[in-house]
Amino acid sequence: DDDEEDEDEDDEKGEEGEEYEEDEDEDEDEGEGEGEDEDEDGDEDEDVMEDEEVGLKPHMPHGVDALSALAAKSPGTADSLAGLSAGGLSGGFQWDDFSAKGKHGTKSLDLANPAGGGVQAELAAESAPSRRGKRAREMAAEREAEAAVAAREAEMADAEGAPRNAEDFERLLIGSPNSSYAWLRYMSFQLNLTEIERAREVGERALKTIELSEHKERFNIHAALINLEKAHGDQESLTAAVTRALQSNDPKTVYMHLASVHERAGDASLADAAFEVAAKKFRSHVDVWTAWLSNLMARSDQPAAKAVLQRAVDALPRTGHVDVMSKFAQLEFRHGLAERGRTVFDGILANYPKRVDIWSIYIDMELRQGEAEPIRRVFERATSLRLSSKKMKFFFSRYLTYARTQEDSALVAHVKDRARAWVESAAGGAED
Repeated sequence: DDDEEDEDEDDEKGEEGEEYEEDEDEDEDEGEGEGEDEDEDGDEDEDVMEDEEVGLKPHMPHGVDALSALAAKSPGTADSLAGLSAGGLSGGFQWDDFSAKGKHGTKSLDLANPAGGGVQAELAAESAPSRRGKRAREMAAEREAEAAVAAREAEMADAEGAPRNAEDFERLLIGSPNSSYAWLRYMSFQLNLTEIERAREVGERALKTIELSEHKERFNIHAALINLEKAHGDQESLTAAVTRALQSNDPKTVYMHLASVHERAGDASLADAAFEVAAKKFRSHVDVWTAWLSNLMARSDQPAAKAVLQRAVDALPRTGHVDVMSKFAQLEFRHGLAERGRTVFDGILANYPKRVDIWSIYIDMELRQGEAEPIRRVFERATSLRLSSKKMKFFFSRYLTYARTQEDSALVAHVKDRARAWVESAAGGAED
């Protein structure tokens, strides 16, 4: 019966699509985000951005207003380069004690070793698509590159002190010519000296030096130049920096970065204009819509967020609906609208009751909220499902872990009783 349940669930999963994730830390990630490596639409070749499309109109706020917003966000001119640096299962309780004999033998949740049943691997497949592994590898490579530069700096420190002037940075770059991290450090150094033009020159040199095959490193430089022009340039120089970045980088990544730059500078209308272009060009990409929703919710603009959510549902294929709705529910939890978030999660699960990944996210949100009654309510619902034993043991294990962290002996006993009852019920069903 478990095999049949698993096959049915796999069929349903194939229809529903994989869970999107985020990005990232969770506040951003899960949504936040991080970008997906999805196939791009045919119109992505239209990578030269018109001024009207991204909202870079001369009459719109820029220059001094943007500088003031950036200065208010964090001290130091070097912040122009901001953004370019980079519940386990419980196995303490012997669940084998709660087995039940049926016609087909003994049935047990076997939760003494939760990882052994494959639930973690299955959940990883449901809620962490393979593209997340690619992103993890990319981040690891970036950390290695930064570590190499740091090691080089340490060598210099041992010999003659850390880089303190342009000559020191030039020597550092000799050993790491393709490292965007090293070039960004040099740009930051010049900006701290208010040498804006020299910082631009360093960025231009970086683009001429870094090999064309180093796409990520080159994008980091383009992004830094966009940041620089937003903070210290004018409309013309910013538009030129964005247009050039579009010519040699993934357009979606450039639009998303531009939106984040405007958002950090406090230019909400310009951020929305950039998201508008991205959403039109990449309307089937969940990460574009969820990033836009994240920004709107962070501004407490719920009406606009609801309107964008409806547009996302209309634009996305059916397999993306659960992803974007789940992200929206998480955002409502994070921004003080827990009851509305519960309503959204309940609506999703009413239609997709076997989505273990959505149940798990819902539980995470309630645990973060910290209200005892809603936490118990969602655990009770999850442990009442009729899923395969390996999935049910995941929910019972989490429930038991929560009960123990609360040091609530009555709740611990209650969870054990529910687990025993579930096993006996499942064994009885097998006999039938």
